[in-house]
Amino acid sequence: MARGRKALTDRDWLFGSRPRRLALEALFAEPGRRWSKAALARAAEVSPHGGIDEHVAGFTRIGLLTDDGDGLRLADPMPAYAASLRGLLGELQRVRD
Repeated sequence: MARGRKALTDRDWLFGSRPRRLALEALFAEPGRRWSKAALARAAEVSPHGGIDEHVAGFTRIGLLTDDGDGLRLADPMPAYAASLRGLLGELQRVRD
C-alpha cells in the first residue's frame, strides 16, 4: 500500500480525500457490517497501521460511525444527513474516477 498523499480524482474532490470517499462508499455499501479498522483501511486503500484513524475519528465526531467494542459500524439510527450523503456518493458514480 502506497503511503502519503493520494491524488484527488474528480469524484474525490468534494470530500477532500480519496480514502475518505472510499471509506464512506464502503460503509454505505454494507450498512449493517461491523468493520475492523484494518478492514476499513483496506477498503479505503490506506495503510492498516494508522492510515484510517483520522477518518474514523472524524466520522465518529459527526455521528456517522460508532464503535461498540465489537467493531465499527454506521450509527443506528443514522444522522439525518446520511441519506443525502449516500445519495451524493451514488450520484458521483457517474463522474469519472
